[in-house]
Amino acid sequence: MTDTRSTESPDSLKQPLVADEPITTPEQLHIHLYQAAQVEMSTIPLYLYAAYSIKTGGEFQWEPGVSAFRTIRSVVIEEMLHLCLVRNLLLGTGAPEISFYDKDFIPTYPSPMLHREPELTLHLEVCTTDLMQRVFIPLEMPEKSDAPPQSDRYNTIGQFYAAIREGLQHLDSSEPELWKDPRGEFQYTGAYWNQDGGGSLVEVLDLTSAIEAVDEIVEQGEGAAPGDPMVPKTPLEPRTGEEEFSHYAKFQRIAEGIDPINETWPLPADPKAADFDEPVRELAEFFNAAYCYVLCMIDTLYTLSTESIVPGKRSPRYGLERTFIAAMGGLLFPIADLLVRRPAAPGSDLHAAPTFEFYDFGSADKKKQLIQKCDALLGPFPSLGGDDGVRQLLEKLPEA
Repeated sequence: MTDTRSTESPDSLKQPLVADEPITTPEQLHIHLYQAAQVEMSTIPLYLYAAYSIKTGGEFQWEPGVSAFRTIRSVVIEEMLHLCLVRNLLLGTGAPEISFYDKDFIPTYPSPMLHREPELTLHLEVCTTDLMQRVFIPLEMPEKSDAPPQSDRYNTIGQFYAAIREGLQHLDSSEPELWKDPRGEFQYTGAYWNQDGGGSLVEVLDLTSAIEAVDEIVEQGEGAAPGDPMVPKTPLEPRTGEEEFSHYAKFQRIAEGIDPINETWPLPADPKAADFDEPVRELAEFFNAAYCYVLCMIDTLYTLSTESIVPGKRSPRYGLERTFIAAMGGLLFPIADLLVRRPAAPGSDLHAAPTFEFYDFGSADKKKQLIQKCDALLGPFPSLGGDDGVRQLLEKLPEA
């Protein structure tokens, strides 16, 4: 996929934001969108770590009676949707190609939430009602009805996206080339699903579709209107009776005990794979490789055109569309579940945990590396094998 309009490079998107200035150029818009993607990405490990810390009472993540787990899982899948909506916005407005599998893009913890004021430090922590109150609820806090757009040092995510919305509207009239080649055939527009939540993909081709994408991200997180906890499950085609709680309201429900957390594992804050003894350390590195492979799958999807899909023939793009979200449940959860059930070291009161670190695949075959790492762990962790185990799933994964 080649950008035929922009002279920007992917590294140009990593520039710092200029505070208190409206977005008036495509380059400024792309920097804002890239960092919006980083904000969305920073929430995914944060929320997953909290979910994985909850004892589900068995090996099966879909088990009933784990309301907080299900609630957080639904938010995570919608955050994956938001991540892809932002990438569609980048493509639609002519930004250079980016990668989610990038050491500079993948978040580390602890770290401050990008550009927020007052500062909000993000940690990987065990799920508690206190965590909801301190971090998750402030993170998804709705903007006030009279809040101004803020392109940097924002008070709410909604104000940051309001600055992006204003920038899109300005550039639509001032930059006639903005929508010249939105590359819709490379955007992610199909096969999204969320059993516990909603949302839909938007192909960004013009100002109208770009605003729809921005509004969906904001509404699912904060709510459609100040004080209203409900949002349509299908924002583009809202229907009476088909609504869900916003992310802000979902976290409030956990904080208030409506969606109970129940028991949790004794996990460390902000762990690193190097903190653990073998073979748990190797299992944590396997998790990191699997986590990064999911991001590689998304990157590969965005290099394949929908025009490559031929009815009746196997489609690599369709396989990736159908698989990358499912891999978060079928691949990441079983490995994380093995980690949280084991002490970090002999005699330790704390258990191991997924660390969500960048894993360097180098230039070698990524899927082959995953399989080799899994095979090396079958001895100490035999549940990775079997007919329904991680090892079998790896064989079925698309190449990335």
